[in-house]
Amino acid sequence: MESLEKHIVRYGVMTTIGLIAFFFVMELLGLTHITELRALNAFIMFSGAFLAIKKFRDTEFNYSFNYLMGIGTGFAVGMITAFLFSLFVVAYLFLNPAFTQGIISNYPNNAFLNELTLTMVIFIEAMGSGFLFSFISMQYLKRDKTFPVSRTSKA
Repeated sequence: MESLEKHIVRYGVMTTIGLIAFFFVMELLGLTHITELRALNAFIMFSGAFLAIKKFRDTEFNYSFNYLMGIGTGFAVGMITAFLFSLFVVAYLFLNPAFTQGIISNYPNNAFLNELTLTMVIFIEAMGSGFLFSFISMQYLKRDKTFPVSRTSKA
């Protein structure tokens, strides 16, 4: 039987591969200078968190599925994705200085931007979105979606 940890790492790596593939598609199309397209990374991040939590809920890996375990699973996938994608970004920025300068020139307060700060921004964005998407996914995937209603009669 597969362990929960392997499951989390697998979905983190698959999500990272999706982000890197999207990055290279944008590079091939010449659209990497449009920084707003990073918002489409949200769909990839959400898919990774959602699918990991859904698989955990459906398989349970000898754990009892509860809200905290589900959110933790999605957040762990987000952390792995953030770390791996940040490693990719820092390597790419150092290998392609022209790309770095293109990004920096688009920002008005660019005096403090460099490869390290750009990587940190991407890491923090990915961590935040990983947690947010885990929360959203758990709202949809939680098992008990009903609220107990107490019916008391006043006489």
